[in-house]
Amino acid sequence: MKNVIVFFCLAMLILADIPALGQQIENNANGRKEIIGYYPSWKWRTMDNPMTPEKIPYNMLTMINYAFFYPLPDGEIVGRDSVADEMILKGERDSTTGTFKSGTALTDLAHHHGVKVLLSVGGWADSYNFPEVASSDPTRKAFAHSCVEQIKKFGFDGIDIDWEFPCYVAHNGTPDDKVNCTLLLQITRDSLDALEKLTGRKLLLTAALPAGAETAAGFEVEKISGFLNMLNVMTYDFCGPWDSLSGYNSPLYAPRADDSVRNVDAAFKLYTQTYNIPASKINIGVPFYAHTFMQCTAPYASFNGTDSVHFPLHGSDYNDVVKVMDKFRRYWDDRAKVPYLISSEWNEFISYDDEESVGAKSQYVLDNNAHGIGIWEITGDYLPNGESPLLNVIYTKFNGKERK
Repeated sequence: MKNVIVFFCLAMLILADIPALGQQIENNANGRKEIIGYYPSWKWRTMDNPMTPEKIPYNMLTMINYAFFYPLPDGEIVGRDSVADEMILKGERDSTTGTFKSGTALTDLAHHHGVKVLLSVGGWADSYNFPEVASSDPTRKAFAHSCVEQIKKFGFDGIDIDWEFPCYVAHNGTPDDKVNCTLLLQITRDSLDALEKLTGRKLLLTAALPAGAETAAGFEVEKISGFLNMLNVMTYDFCGPWDSLSGYNSPLYAPRADDSVRNVDAAFKLYTQTYNIPASKINIGVPFYAHTFMQCTAPYASFNGTDSVHFPLHGSDYNDVVKVMDKFRRYWDDRAKVPYLISSEWNEFISYDDEESVGAKSQYVLDNNAHGIGIWEITGDYLPNGESPLLNVIYTKFNGKERK
């Protein structure tokens, strides 16, 4: 009889909570895939149509990675653009009092929409000090402490480490980086755990990791995955102006048999099959920018430099490419699942991503049970009319409906 009563009470509790349970199931189904947008602090200086914090389409994102802070040799981390950091992370100033208006900072706006904000530390241009910082226990502790202080100061929900790359000689790398990187991530995770206990607020630790096997070998991937909530694999820049031949920035699959490793699928399998990382911890990278190749009208062809004439200010983002689309003819590589553009007038080849290729990558995430997508970077598809077409495709694919 006692068991019957207990069962009846449990049943009544479950039935009473069916609406909430149903909402939770719906939220899990619709929101389980991560959509991370990297937000560059410095972009406001050069953009024609800046995506200021209040214009970010938060309801299509689950997370924003604020890029970048970087480490000094002593372990302290500082912002890449101090003026932007104040404007974006502290918010709008009251013209009368000079104080910052509540609710206008990036973290406040994001949290209002249920979006997390992580501080991304490093980046391609600012990874030179990581080897020194990671080389000793005092500087590792100083780094972790500084990360915690920035979280307290600005209300971040965690840290994203973007060390490009351990053991990479051109960025002061040494063979010791491989182990030292693990130690740096471990103490950072420990420090975040300690802050969690004090605040009761969950804090995330993520990392941006390379797509190629040679560079990934500079990390103890299996070990660091235990400290990381998710791994953001940078599945772009497979080909660019540093190469001898033109090619695709971010092909989903191998364009041809003799180029089988420079693609999203190969990178995903590197982490899931070679390093045995659960697919559910991996975000694939999607670029909202293009690479241009002058005096070139085909993939895998010789070229002479990049187009600094038509894209002189800040590179070739998707929104820059859209402006000159009438000068190009679009082609589709059905094997690689990417588009490309050719202009006979400008004698130019452009590798980029559009709605179709971004949709294919979003579907790949769904089909392979990956955690989600990381976008470099969120301002790249922001159009003058306020629309973000590439982001909208990702959101629609993951949620089964367009943003309202």
